[in-house]
Amino acid sequence: MQRGAMPRLFIGLELPAAQAQALLALAEPGPGLRWQSAAQLHLTVRFIGELGEEQAEHLAAALSALQAPAFELQIGGVGYFGSPQRPRILWAGVVAPAPLQALREQVDPLILPWCAVDPQPFVPHVTLARCGSECASLQPFLLAQRGLRLAPWLVSAVCLFASEAGQGGSRYSVLARYPLEI
Repeated sequence: MQRGAMPRLFIGLELPAAQAQALLALAEPGPGLRWQSAAQLHLTVRFIGELGEEQAEHLAAALSALQAPAFELQIGGVGYFGSPQRPRILWAGVVAPAPLQALREQVDPLILPWCAVDPQPFVPHVTLARCGSECASLQPFLLAQRGLRLAPWLVSAVCLFASEAGQGGSRYSVLARYPLEI
């Protein structure tokens, strides 16, 4: 990270290599679509925002109090954010997200000193591509992938990530991993 720049932090899940590769295999060239790389694929549990170094250290320490069970997760279905005429984000969803929602609810009290909890409904997803203004209709892709189901995996850790904007999109680095109870 650039010296003096405040990182944008979020709490999320890393994807196993097999699931990341399966999602990368969905990429289809199209005008205005900027597909994510394997290093960019993740699932956000809670966005924090910009924090100074000292605040980030306190947040990391607070998250070590997280006591949550490991759970099985499965990627399934596709969708988008934005309107049909102006889609912004193409994503893959989560099948049976209740354990992920429970994890988020356990994380929230731990992060309150550093950020306000966003009241927006939680739509767990993995961003596949970002859509520019010249993005063509996503309907053919959505129809072709509507039955998408990847192999489930055991989520055994949650991570504190830092995001740094750069050429080719954001770069994410794991600042800390917090094991879940197996």
